Amino acid sequence: MNPLLIVVVLLPMLMGATFLLLIRHWRRRQFLRDELSPISRQHIDLYQGVQLSESAVESAKARFRELLERGEVDAVEASLRAGMQYVVQVRALAELGTDDAGRILERQLQRRLTDDAIEQAWYWIDLANGLRSLNRAQSLPHLLRCSESASDLPLGHFFAAETICFLGFIGYLRETDGPLGRAALRVLHRALEGLRFGVQPTLVAEARVGEMIEALWDDRQKQVDPLVVRVFVEALRVLRRAPHAESVLAGEASEQEAFGWQMSRLAALEPVMTEYLADAPTELAARLARAAGAEQRDLLLSLIDLRAETGAAVLPLLAQPRFPHAELALESLVWSSDPRVGPALREMALQRVPVLRRSQRRRSALPPPRSSAPPDFPYRSLLRALRASPDRQTEDLLLLAARDWDPTFRAAAVSSLGWWEPVQRASTRLTLQDSRRDPNPDVRQAARAALARLGERQALQWFRQTLTSEDPQRVHEAIQAVAVEGLTLLWPDLDRLADAEDPDVSQHACEALERLCEDMDSARRR
Repeated sequence: MNPLLIVVVLLPMLMGATFLLLIRHWRRRQFLRDELSPISRQHIDLYQGVQLSESAVESAKARFRELLERGEVDAVEASLRAGMQYVVQVRALAELGTDDAGRILERQLQRRLTDDAIEQAWYWIDLANGLRSLNRAQSLPHLLRCSESASDLPLGHFFAAETICFLGFIGYLRETDGPLGRAALRVLHRALEGLRFGVQPTLVAEARVGEMIEALWDDRQKQVDPLVVRVFVEALRVLRRAPHAESVLAGEASEQEAFGWQMSRLAALEPVMTEYLADAPTELAARLARAAGAEQRDLLLSLIDLRAETGAAVLPLLAQPRFPHAELALESLVWSSDPRVGPALREMALQRVPVLRRSQRRRSALPPPRSSAPPDFPYRSLLRALRASPDRQTEDLLLLAARDWDPTFRAAAVSSLGWWEPVQRASTRLTLQDSRRDPNPDVRQAARAALARLGERQALQWFRQTLTSEDPQRVHEAIQAVAVEGLTLLWPDLDRLADAEDPDVSQHACEALERLCEDMDSARRR
């Protein structure tokens, strides 16, 4: 079984939130192990409330104390190795609480203990938690320098959540011109995003999120900052989801009160943040052409978060050979209503990819080990971006690409159908019916979703039956699919699940409803 699938299904059950981002991240990997690793099993047990062996922690503490008293710091560091004992050793050093122990944990942040992304994420979370328990303000720079690597991993939200809970973190938000201040903004955004992807709402009170956003607002620069924009967008999402989060804290009066106090501070800022974000897209898009490197990437990410119109700014960039952020640029066009976008993207595709010839080969059930498209051309992202261009020529290209021999691009093309009433209804339905019998499961799922968007009863019934399955894993997967695929016709079904007795299903359904609502609001503004 897919190891991350187990993690992302169990984490919502344990932590009362969704797992959409984890699924999306892990699907990029081509090779998966058959079983969940012992390290991941161990940490899931810890999240379930299983305690570490006190005798093992005390034994490690005694050994480390003796070595540190003799000045053998190197021996302590040499004993810290990847494996089941790592979390025990980190806990032991944290409980010792000496300066040497703190410095050892800080240096561990620079180590890459394993090539397994999930396991490495757990190790970094262990370290962040250990340093937080030491309350070492001097550890924050080390965590922030490590954050770019740690936060980008699966489960990186939890590393970010630990980091923003340090007492001195808010100080870095007042120095956003420096590298550590920029890192702090990224970590804050990641942690706030994590409230939608598994981080418990108690974080809001523990980290004093409302006060952080207030400080960020008070110290904002005159020029619109793309990282600040991303934080404000996520803060407003947190505010909209506050009633759902409060239900998770039911029965904990003190936690509910602390959460509500921080939310009240966000609510007071809502009008000014909304106005700030409404004026931001024009300035951010205008800076795209002259920006470079990380700044250009941040600008694109902020425009994607805003779901802003980027056609005029992005199309000239995509015309550049080997534009480094082409995938992000194409992702931003999903929300574009610029009539130039469709023709431009079609021309790019036909110039770089032999679409007709590829459609004449026998369909493969599995994607090849390496991408079959030109390595410097994001064909898959382009096909997905075409869902925003409802015209006959776009439909022709998507129907042709839906017969591609490579299932990666078949799935991308099929997933872009059904977002508008087909111009060629018979041909589109025939293609989707054929794709529903595709040898590749991702293509079949994309076809079911496209048919459901078009209102086909059989497809809608398939999703309804899955949403009411007795298997919790299938229910969570179906909720995820409804949200990601924009299946608004299933809104009443999600609404019923939002009142489910199972709190995990209820919270996941509430998040899916919020996402559908945001998508519909963005579509109305186009």
